[in-house]
Amino acid sequence: MNIVRHPLSVLAALAAAAVPSAAFDGGSAPPEAPPSARSAAPTYYEEVLASQRDAGRAPAAGGLPARLHVVGAAGAVVYRPRKGGRWEVTVEVAERPHERVDAVYDLVLALALPADHRSDQWRLRVREGSRRASAPAVYAGERVSLKRNRALEASWLPLLVGAREGLPDLAGTAYVWTLWDAIVRYDAGAGPTLEGFARFGYRADARTPAPNPGAAYLISWMPSLGAAVAPYTLRLDAVAPGTEGEER
Repeated sequence: MNIVRHPLSVLAALAAAAVPSAAFDGGSAPPEAPPSARSAAPTYYEEVLASQRDAGRAPAAGGLPARLHVVGAAGAVVYRPRKGGRWEVTVEVAERPHERVDAVYDLVLALALPADHRSDQWRLRVREGSRRASAPAVYAGERVSLKRNRALEASWLPLLVGAREGLPDLAGTAYVWTLWDAIVRYDAGAGPTLEGFARFGYRADARTPAPNPGAAYLISWMPSLGAAVAPYTLRLDAVAPGTEGEER
């Protein structure tokens, strides 16, 4: 079976208690299994919906979740200093199985940026391939693009930041959380796995270091399941330039 690769390895799950990095989508296939074999295991939202059916519960919409279901080491975020106080951050998502629940998802990237950052870039365009030969990522017929969502920051971050199963508290650092999102509808023809990357350029005080330790979080939220279901979330660890794996 040919593996079809698509953007940001969570375009399939949307909606955290940490789980071992070998786990994916809440499944339990052995980590050495190839992606095509792993994709046959139940995905996170398939298991959530199955458990709700078994318990006789119907999905209940409304509210914003105050916790996340986090899968660790699922990609990397790299902060690179440029000349003149310029910075570039690259977000990469490792290949993972594609979610198979037919629904509308809100894909949210929680990205730490300096509190005083400035940028003319107002969205993150997702790419697939390599740095030297990449193409726009297309999902359900649309190019994938995450836009800054300040309204979501105002409403959701107070619930998540510092919570036991939420986002780390950045108080006392030079960084703040920013949220970028896109609404996507399930694409049955997307193939068994997903992956991708995006870059964002900004300016900040030249003395501002990259967050260490740090991470970005790609949150897949299915709003129709309601606030009681923790959104599936990939943690993308911050790594030093040149150590993130394949050069993109």
